[in-house]
Amino acid sequence: MEVRLLRTDDNGASEAVAALQAIAAATRDERAAAYAELAGGRLGGDAAKFQSALERFAELQLPFEAARARAELARAIADRSPTAALDEARRALREFERLGAAQQADRTAALLRRLGARDTRSWPRGAGELTKREQEVLSLLAEGLTNAEIAERLVVSRRTAEHHVANILGKLGLRSRAEAAAYAVREQPRRPVAG
Repeated sequence: MEVRLLRTDDNGASEAVAALQAIAAATRDERAAAYAELAGGRLGGDAAKFQSALERFAELQLPFEAARARAELARAIADRSPTAALDEARRALREFERLGAAQQADRTAALLRRLGARDTRSWPRGAGELTKREQEVLSLLAEGLTNAEIAERLVVSRRTAEHHVANILGKLGLRSRAEAAAYAVREQPRRPVAG
C-alpha cells in the first residue's frame, strides 16, 4: 500500500486502504485499525485520521508508529496551524532520535527546517564511536578548556589536541566547540563526586 501511495496510484491506494479498513473491522484488530487510519490519512492528507492513528499506536505502545503518525500529522496541519505543526514535528523527532530511527529522524528534521525551525537535532546525526582519548578531550571541552589547556592537561602537543577536537566534531556531526561542550554535558554520564 505504501508503494501505491508513493507512486500516487490513487485507485490502487484507495482499494488498499478500503481492504485494510475491512480487515480491521472484521478482525477487530486494533493494530490493523491504527494502520488503516494512518493509510487513510496519507491518502487524503486527513489530520483527524493521523491524530486517530497516533492515539491508537500510543495505546498499543508502538512508539515508532506513533512517531510516524505524529510526523504525518505535522505535515497535514502545517499550513493552517504552523505552531502546532512545529510542536508535533519536534515531538516526533525526539521519539525517532530516542529510538535510533535515523532515516525517520532525518526526514522529520528536514520537515522542521521547512517549517522554519532552527537547530532541529537534539543529538547529532551520524554519531560515531569516540576513542578513549577523544572522550577525555570531550570532557575537557565540557569544562571549557581551550586547545592549549587541553594539550597541557593531557601532556600532548597543541596540534594533537586540535586534531582530537576536529575528530570529535566530525564524528559527532557538530559544528563548534560550544556544541561539543553542550553535547558532552547532555550525553556523558555523570561521574560520582569523591568525598
